[in-house]
Amino acid sequence: MTCTVAVTSAITGAVAGTGPAGAAAIPTLAVAQSGTTDWQLTYSPGSAPRSAPDCTVTLGSKVLARHTATRTLTVRGNTVRPGRYPVRVRCGTGWSPVIWLYAPRGQINDIGTWASNTTAGSLGI
Repeated sequence: MTCTVAVTSAITGAVAGTGPAGAAAIPTLAVAQSGTTDWQLTYSPGSAPRSAPDCTVTLGSKVLARHTATRTLTVRGNTVRPGRYPVRVRCGTGWSPVIWLYAPRGQINDIGTWASNTTAGSLGI
């Protein structure tokens, strides 16, 4: 019984200790459908310090936006080759989780992109 209480207290203390560290928000990113062929990317720098460089948005190895105050951009479907692409935003030294964009737009690929966006890429899909 004493061992169980000690282990439970240690786990509770470890979980409670993660609160302040988790409070430092990282950049966030959302990918949504735009029309029937395009995607809309919306991002926030999170709590990046004002002195940090502006954000950079990437799709695969291609830079979509750098040092811009605009937090929403449209990716034209005809500019993305068929495949699966990681989408990320970097603000200062913070990176957003990877969201996977599936191209071209279509029912199955849209479900993949939606699932990745909904789970913030945590499932790796």
